[in-house]
Amino acid sequence: MNIPHPELQPATGAALLAAIRMPSDRLSVAANGVLEIDGHAVSALVERFGSPLQVAVEPTLRDNYRRIRQAFATRWEAGVNVMYSIKCNNNFAIRAILSAEGAGGDCFGLSELYASLAGGADPQLLVMNGSNKSREEVATAIALGITINIDAVDEIAFVEEASRRTGKRARVNLRLKIAPEDLEGHLAPAYRTPEGAAAGVRRTKWGFTPEAAAPLVTSLASMPGVELRGYSAHIGHLSTQPEAFASVAREFGAAVVALERATGFTPAVLDIGGGWAQMREPSAREFAVNAVTIETYAEASTAALRAALGARENPPELWLEPGRYITSNAQMLLAAVGSIKRDAGFTWLHVDASTNDLQRIESGRHWYQLLPATRMSAPFAEATEIVGGTCFKSVIGTQRRMPILQRGDLIAVLDTGMYAEVFSNQFNGLPRPATVLVGPGGAELIRRREAISDVFATQIVPPRLADIAPAHASGAAFLAEMRGR
Repeated sequence: MNIPHPELQPATGAALLAAIRMPSDRLSVAANGVLEIDGHAVSALVERFGSPLQVAVEPTLRDNYRRIRQAFATRWEAGVNVMYSIKCNNNFAIRAILSAEGAGGDCFGLSELYASLAGGADPQLLVMNGSNKSREEVATAIALGITINIDAVDEIAFVEEASRRTGKRARVNLRLKIAPEDLEGHLAPAYRTPEGAAAGVRRTKWGFTPEAAAPLVTSLASMPGVELRGYSAHIGHLSTQPEAFASVAREFGAAVVALERATGFTPAVLDIGGGWAQMREPSAREFAVNAVTIETYAEASTAALRAALGARENPPELWLEPGRYITSNAQMLLAAVGSIKRDAGFTWLHVDASTNDLQRIESGRHWYQLLPATRMSAPFAEATEIVGGTCFKSVIGTQRRMPILQRGDLIAVLDTGMYAEVFSNQFNGLPRPATVLVGPGGAELIRRREAISDVFATQIVPPRLADIAPAHASGAAFLAEMRGR
């Protein structure tokens, strides 16, 4: 669904929500026109926890995980491991909910491994990715029984060394570089480049071409302390078209067959990565609703992979690494309106959030749906610039239709569950928001709001400069007050 012309847009926030509502959303509008999240009025949440505020929704998270797992499990005859990609959102509580659902996980490095385990993930269902793994990362993964997606030649030496030293058998996959020539025709316009999709994939740092992989397969398969389980291939989110994912899966299957012929190795695991879009997709960079369901994506991917592999008595397990599909609409950002300026033919609505909290607007031109959360029933009256208060432009939304709002009204930024908190920063020294979880436990704090002192907690003034800063007693008193907040 595209709504390209302002005159065709819905007339109120409630009508806009109805037009873009997703099956797993827990959003409603109360009789007084206030947006409710799983039955919690946004005004009550902000009154209790402050603003700006990230709100995660447990029932949405569970629904999304169950749906994507069912979509693939019913279309693949062998086992399916849905490995949540924690780079998308590394909140411990979100990981804990997914662990309770039985989700595996994808991590980059020790920090994401720490977050995965802190959230209760089963090490046997985790995979460690990364193109520049250290000896420590490799050794830790082996010690914990985590599968390693090998993505560099020197990792093999690290694996062999750690396995020999610890006596533990290392479980590994080999990451392949898959660059189908027909991928270009399936890309979203925003992701097209002059060099073309296949050339762009070849340029990226990840994976081995099948030709480079063949001798590595032979070497890994012969190592006594190593269990080569299979292959991984992940290109990521470049399109909402099912054909794009089918193209990658088809090429992946062809590469696996070619490697079988060259090496004699038959994989027990194939990891097809992630990147499937949700119905509302901020990275689409436009006012659009994606009509393709996860079931259609799953059918396209599995059918193409199965056809490329051919009939098999013992088909490999299918591993997935989804992030955005699970968490995107399971979180939103609430921000309070402050200064309102009307001049030069524009209306600027300042809010207490900024692109510090939505950095993918700056780095990836993400386009978020915005709702007038405390005036959902009021008619849209003007096109506005929704901006943060930093000394950069900090444009959260441009020419967004809104009712006549007042200081203290709330704006809801939908679909911040993916790549919002993990990309957030503290430009201008601004503390980052709190996050609450709504669900069966009511409304629970899962990330405390930063204080100003947290922003600068790692900074140190050398003793030789201690007498210079602060220079005045009034400054010292202010600092003491701020440290107590």
